[in-house]
Amino acid sequence: MEIKMQAVKEKTGVHSVLAVFPRRLSEELSRKAAARRGGLASLSEIRVRSGGSASAVFAGERVALSARLTEEEISRTVVKICDGAIYTHRDSIAEGYVSVGGGIRVGIGGRASYEGERLVGVSDIRSLVFRIPTGACEFGCELLRVWQDGVGHGMLIYSPPGVGKTTALRYLAGAISRGRGGVRVCVVDERGEFMAEDYADSELELLTGYKKSVGMEIATRTLAPDVIMVDELGACDTESVMSVVRCGVPVIATAHAADIDDLHSRASLYPLISAGAFDVFVGISRTGGGYSLSVDRR
Repeated sequence: MEIKMQAVKEKTGVHSVLAVFPRRLSEELSRKAAARRGGLASLSEIRVRSGGSASAVFAGERVALSARLTEEEISRTVVKICDGAIYTHRDSIAEGYVSVGGGIRVGIGGRASYEGERLVGVSDIRSLVFRIPTGACEFGCELLRVWQDGVGHGMLIYSPPGVGKTTALRYLAGAISRGRGGVRVCVVDERGEFMAEDYADSELELLTGYKKSVGMEIATRTLAPDVIMVDELGACDTESVMSVVRCGVPVIATAHAADIDDLHSRASLYPLISAGAFDVFVGISRTGGGYSLSVDRR
């Protein structure tokens, strides 16, 4: 799986990202990649700001870039990642991101526009953060053992932003749905960060673009999954997760938290944790040049 995902990324994902940038930036990224083991396949993040500094992350190492984009170049880049139709992405832009295919998500920084209390859009976009799946999951085998040791109601995977939660979910989705002992997995992929071709030989159904609450209901009612997976739980997802758990389907989800104490202190997650929606908690942290997992069972 990891080899396949890496090959797809080399051929399509990263090169499609480089194509949206001005030539001087894409060439600098290519030069930086060529000097590193893994090349472009090790590129997991590109961060650009209007008139400000730019950087990239190769295999966990943040590297400064000399190229700086102008306000006009940022605007042209936004048009390109939206395939020339910004209007069709207005809802996701209002939520702070654009999905550009291949599991790649672009975070948006700009000026918020409100109608009453409702956030309806973002203008004056000045920063873009490209998050690119690497395919590899260094802690994949250890994470799979956690699943094999048993999960009852569900598993909650947590870490600070950018440490590997979505990578963990992608890996585990394939690992537990393949082979003779594979279980039926349904992934509710609200932000378009999973690639269907990566799971062609799996017992996995992918609901792309659905709101988590809607997708979980459809999955439970019509797809008969053994496990439902969702990324980045929020306060509005509480009742949907509890509904799935009450139906006897385990949920594997992710959430932002620095450590287990921070996780339990989050008001948005407290109802789920206190109700026993999860009996396994897996924390991901960076240690030096690698990763480590902490596992808490309740």
